[in-house]
Amino acid sequence: MSYQRVIPRDLFNEANLLKCLGQLYLHFDKLAPHKARVELDGRTFQVEQDESDGSIYAANIQVSINRKPYWASRPLNSREPWPLYLRMLGSDDVIPAFHDSGDLSSELRDLLELP
Repeated sequence: MSYQRVIPRDLFNEANLLKCLGQLYLHFDKLAPHKARVELDGRTFQVEQDESDGSIYAANIQVSINRKPYWASRPLNSREPWPLYLRMLGSDDVIPAFHDSGDLSSELRDLLELP
C-alpha cells in the first residue's frame, strides 16, 4: 500500500531508507563468498508504508542472507543515522542492521557468521 507523502518529511525519510539500503549493499558486496544480497526487482524504487507500525520499506528490494529472505524497514521519522532493521520473513525477531557509525551491527555480523 502506498502512502500519502508530505514534503519535506518524506523526502528525508525515503532518502534515508535508500541510503541505508545502499550501505547494506556495500557491506554485503565485500563478503566473499556472497552470503547476502540486496537486489532490485524492477527499474524504480517502490517505497511503501507498513500499516501495522508506520515504518517504510522498499517493496521491490529483496534482502537475503544465507538464501533466506529478510524484510528491511526503517521507522518513520527516526533521527538515528542508520535506522535500518531486518526481520526474517515469517519471524517476529527484528535486528538492527547497523551501529550508529554505519558499520554492521553485532547482531547482523553474528547472523552472517563474521568475526
